[in-house]
Amino acid sequence: APDLSRPLAWALYKYLAKASGCASTRTQQTFQTSAGLEKSQMTKQTKDRVIPASSMAYRPRDYFGRYDIQTELMTSVKGTIRRKALRSAIESGQLDQIPDEVKQAALDGPNRQMIGSFHPSFMGGEYLPKIKIGEVEIARISINSTTGDVTCLYARPVGDRILYRMADEYEGSTLEKPTTRSSTKPLTMGQMISFFLKSWNLFECLEFNYEDDTDRQLAFFNAESEYYPYFDVTLRDMVLNRANEEESSC
Repeated sequence: APDLSRPLAWALYKYLAKASGCASTRTQQTFQTSAGLEKSQMTKQTKDRVIPASSMAYRPRDYFGRYDIQTELMTSVKGTIRRKALRSAIESGQLDQIPDEVKQAALDGPNRQMIGSFHPSFMGGEYLPKIKIGEVEIARISINSTTGDVTCLYARPVGDRILYRMADEYEGSTLEKPTTRSSTKPLTMGQMISFFLKSWNLFECLEFNYEDDTDRQLAFFNAESEYYPYFDVTLRDMVLNRANEEESSC
């Protein structure tokens, strides 16, 4: 059982347990596909057309220089449960009530071990590598395994280019090369998803854990991005399309 005798331990447990309890609501939201969502108002204007955020051609304006508190926290805080607590607090206007330790990008060793003693899933994301100077997280996929494993895509400016790198919680052992690339401007959603899934194959992970069970596959992962609002929805559409194609070929 976790040691709640220290004030910090109790504060972390209070807010993280609350976030964990709210997880079912978040999961229900992410199960929606593009067919069940209204068109997002987040679009990109080009000279001759508007590209909706749901399009594979959608390209964020930039990854850097955005200073709103949600973007700052959701692109730096590693832990999945801590992020849920922070997102809930932001939405309810209670961020000032969250302990500073929950807002840290990374926990130190003792605190990381402590929250793992609450429940193994509380460790999800906490073992990602340290982010580099100027680096932000632009996308992540977490799976509902015992330890809530997370795989991330990071970006940072280097000269006049953007350098990307994939990262997992196992020193890269679950990734396939290439795990890095660069570009002169932000990736389109299609480019981002292609690079992400080539390095870490979501579909293989889902089929390994729940072969021929689409409902359980959809319940096994969550995708997040502050820059690609339709990342999770698009992946769910891809899972459903693959299942339909396999069924049609039988």
